[in-house]
Amino acid sequence: MFRRKRSGALVCVAFLGVAMVLILTSRAVGAGLPMKDSRLPAFQLPAPASESDLQYLGVQPPSFGLKDVQCEILLVEILGVYCPLCYQQAPLFNKLHGRIQKRGLGDRVKMLGIAIGATTAEVEHLRQGGSYVYPIVQDEKLVVHKLLGEPRTPFTLLVARDGKVLYTHLGVIEDMDAFFQVIQDLAKQGSHE
Repeated sequence: MFRRKRSGALVCVAFLGVAMVLILTSRAVGAGLPMKDSRLPAFQLPAPASESDLQYLGVQPPSFGLKDVQCEILLVEILGVYCPLCYQQAPLFNKLHGRIQKRGLGDRVKMLGIAIGATTAEVEHLRQGGSYVYPIVQDEKLVVHKLLGEPRTPFTLLVARDGKVLYTHLGVIEDMDAFFQVIQDLAKQGSHE
């Protein structure tokens, strides 16, 4: 009888352990993240410091919302200043930015990085260091990060001007050709508002 109670207790402990792992894992991989066809909540971001970044996005200081960016499709990259995967993806996205411009999509598709938890000085360091050729703004108090379900980084979204999510990807995008094709296909579909 003692053996049966002990094995029952072990089963109970094992069940609780598995349940905790599942709960923690679902949170760790970004449960509650925006999904395709959902709508992002409205939020404000600090305007970039650079005049060229302001012109590129078509926004004015001191702050802006995604709907204020002058484009049909906005590629938003949620990144971490100290995220090694973000640094791995940065040169790929810099090349993607160039492809978008060369293919004549630059007026319709814009790119924006949101550095979660970053200070103004950290964002300035990223831009001056040449890690990113497109605008990066900070989410120093993690407000946007929380609104988006606290994704790990990098987290990439393609968003229509009205906030409709057209595409999401958690982690490094390995196949830039396929991703660029998604962008081109969405741009061909016309206005997403």
